[in-house]
Amino acid sequence: MIHLKPMTEKDCHYLVDWNIDKDENYLFQWAGYKAYHYPISFEQINKRLNEQAQIYLIVHDKTPIGSVELDKINEEMHSANVCRFILCNDVKSKGLGTQALKQLINLAFNEMIMERLTLGVFCYNIGAIRCYEKCGFLVKEYHQSEDPNWNVYIMELIHHRTK
Repeated sequence: MIHLKPMTEKDCHYLVDWNIDKDENYLFQWAGYKAYHYPISFEQINKRLNEQAQIYLIVHDKTPIGSVELDKINEEMHSANVCRFILCNDVKSKGLGTQALKQLINLAFNEMIMERLTLGVFCYNIGAIRCYEKCGFLVKEYHQSEDPNWNVYIMELIHHRTK
């Protein structure tokens, strides 16, 4: 069973642990370039928590297996951005990311009353793109980089409320 719980200071070490023996490109792939710098540290993650970042720990059968964040939350526009989504290597390609994302979508649409979610994903990250598509996200934009490895799709999910 997958559930999300707000990340606390005592959980920050999980993100550090999941990045041990990983390179700068790995950090950039899941976290982008704004929130963290290589090598990721407890202090960086804790600082984001203190900046009121909405970071959720993904828990499977009482075991933390990843995290995901909502940022760029705009209550007036009822929109938010899904970002910094990471799963530990042991659970990738088992459908748990899709389950976690569905939990986040439910939280955003039904508890936070969001109507639009966006996310960015590198075009080569086929597994992530499939996960996002399974949850209803569609590609809305394409951004080309000087280095083709870092070309990005912007994906979007709209929630149409019934009146």
